[in-house]
Amino acid sequence: MDRVFSFPRPRPRGLLGRRFEMDEQLVLLGGIALSVALLASLPGIPLKILGCLSTAGTCTWATMVPYKGRTFLRWFEIRRTHRRLLADGKLLYRSVAPLAGRRRDGTPEPVAQPVGVPEALEWITARTAYGDIAVLLQPTEGMFVTCIEVEGAKNFGGLDSADKEALIGAYEYLLKETAESGGRIQYVQWLARLLPTDPNAHAHDAAARRDPAAPSWLSDSYEQLVDTVSVYAEDRRLFLVLGIPYTQDLSAEALRYQTLHDGYAEVLGKEIEQFIRGLSGAQLRWVRNLDEPGLASLIHHCYAPDHWINDTRGMDRASCWPAEMDAREPTRMVARSWEGSDPWYTSTAWIKQYPVLPVGINFMAPLLLYVSDVILTVGVTMRLLPADKALEDAMADVTNEAGQADNAPGKITDPREERELGASASTMHDLANGAAGVRLTGWVTVTAPDPELLVQHRNTVRAAAVKSQLALEWCDSEQYRAFANTLPMVTGLLKD
Repeated sequence: MDRVFSFPRPRPRGLLGRRFEMDEQLVLLGGIALSVALLASLPGIPLKILGCLSTAGTCTWATMVPYKGRTFLRWFEIRRTHRRLLADGKLLYRSVAPLAGRRRDGTPEPVAQPVGVPEALEWITARTAYGDIAVLLQPTEGMFVTCIEVEGAKNFGGLDSADKEALIGAYEYLLKETAESGGRIQYVQWLARLLPTDPNAHAHDAAARRDPAAPSWLSDSYEQLVDTVSVYAEDRRLFLVLGIPYTQDLSAEALRYQTLHDGYAEVLGKEIEQFIRGLSGAQLRWVRNLDEPGLASLIHHCYAPDHWINDTRGMDRASCWPAEMDAREPTRMVARSWEGSDPWYTSTAWIKQYPVLPVGINFMAPLLLYVSDVILTVGVTMRLLPADKALEDAMADVTNEAGQADNAPGKITDPREERELGASASTMHDLANGAAGVRLTGWVTVTAPDPELLVQHRNTVRAAAVKSQLALEWCDSEQYRAFANTLPMVTGLLKD
């Protein structure tokens, strides 16, 4: 029997219970306190009733009544931040990389990053048996981040049930081993990049390079060879980003070396190398480490796809950011690369809800495999949890679901509550039986060369997400921040 997966619903992280977020609880509690104060201070019963109802009704409306797809309280902070950044001019970015220059040791002088990206990034080069790899230190996030390119099983869909189960078990073992081994890697981010390519590019290149003076038999032979070459219409890339939190133990171990920079490079290099050695056990093929030029090229390509991923010429920590970026428009972001003069339009959505019903292993195939002619990035950030911690959280979720269910006598139980309780209980039992525990979030970024095509591609991606039983929510007025969650930065998930 094929394995099925069930996802419990996302729950708020409030101070009391898990029905409301902390700010929503504070507004409701403030409304209650203000209502009590008005009851005690206002003269006359009509004024007391009017003041109490108006205060309580306003707080309830701001936190619970739907407003433009969310609630007024959730839109308040988003719009306030957007207006402040507009006033500061930070939503309009122009890179100063050509004017930055270089240091005495030849390394480029770091430049300011666009808004939404973690600030004050430090670039470190770690050495492994598989080659050099770039490590980004994010001081504001307390995180070291590194990226490798991998390949999965290309014929996964054609395998029988036993082979699929073996591959799933191997990948699950990799997650459990990483979480339970006592290593430093605690976050994993998957970035699937889909790019449409010209299927006739090879034929055009062959025609441009053809020598008119070549013998006819040689030209005929080459034409037959070109006709037999199979050219894919899409270029699909899979990147695995690792997040290592900054700790005092890590810093103490790095201080044993000559400099702190060298210490981080040695310690993190050993940790990354050990993880790469375990990829084969999960049936993942290591392709390459992304060194500084490779990582810089990937970041630049995410902003403007006319810069090719493999083109690392002149790419470094200064030139990785786009030449220009404009995030003033609430529904999209515009960026331009160093090579081109035409802008690229980008829009990012948050995966608000994963499937509420049990699904198979390939439930995301309509989004990852069946979308064509769309420049798309799907990012999933995972927090690897030890078995005890994951089981403890799952038991708390089941307790909250059971406590929030309305089981009043004589009232029909809401089937949706029964479904959510069943999904939470299923997750708890799976963890008790040895499943790997993760906390995850997902983001989808769509890029197009013009605004009209971007709207069309957004609708295409939304339709594919519905087929995958995913609920998307476009991050209007915070596109600059949402887009950064599909960069190799291991962002988008609340830290503990």
